[in-house]
Amino acid sequence: MNITIEEAVEFFIENWDLIPVLTTIKGDYAVPVKPKRDVYLVVEKNAPGIFLARLAPDLMRLKPLDEPDSDEARQYIYQRLKEANLIKKNGLNH
Repeated sequence: MNITIEEAVEFFIENWDLIPVLTTIKGDYAVPVKPKRDVYLVVEKNAPGIFLARLAPDLMRLKPLDEPDSDEARQYIYQRLKEANLIKKNGLNH
């Protein structure tokens, strides 16, 4: 994949308002970190997992969230990343 989880988290933080938040068929959140290669940062909602995955959007039936749900999802993702100590102390204050 040529990207680390730390780089993916940094990309998420730097592009907070620009990248879409999608849901997987399981209801987990996925944000693209290498869109041209279909690489996503995935945060599980009903499990503790945070990982990188190469997902074919059509195969995984990824669905974009509308803006209010997207904002809530970003907050959730940020909190989970923070709890997992994946956000540096100088990260965003969301």
